[in-house]
Amino acid sequence: MSQLLCDLGVATRVVRDGHILLVQEAKGRHAGRWGLPKGNVDDNESPENAALRELREETGLEGQLVGLAGVRTALQSNGPAVFLCYEATVTDDQLQTDGDEIASARWFSLDGLKSLEWVSETMHQLAVDGFCRSTVLVNQRGLTPRTNPYAVYRAAGAHGRGR
Repeated sequence: MSQLLCDLGVATRVVRDGHILLVQEAKGRHAGRWGLPKGNVDDNESPENAALRELREETGLEGQLVGLAGVRTALQSNGPAVFLCYEATVTDDQLQTDGDEIASARWFSLDGLKSLEWVSETMHQLAVDGFCRSTVLVNQRGLTPRTNPYAVYRAAGAHGRGR
């Protein structure tokens, strides 16, 4: 069996009290643009842990994942790219940014999203979808005890379908 290497990125979507948490890029080609807290998965790190790490690094908030909100795939010149967006909750609201990678972190209402310049169309769509909560893929614990986590996601409300 051959091993396929791909670019694996993650984001964390937090919606609370009618507002979504967004971060503004401080540098690079997306400087000044807004999106969800995001980044790449490090070697020997699960996508779930990477999503929580990026949330903490970019906003100062600790979170808990509650599901998988979306998946974006693409074929780039160097191979496939997969981007996973997780839904999370946070208990604190004291935002802290380092100013180096992230210029600002703020909570926005749905109306506030209209005037923003976005990192990507994907980020914009994931943010808008966060207010609709049309589907969240909920993590289900496996029946077999495992030493390493093995995440299986299914659509909320999809009891008994597509297992």
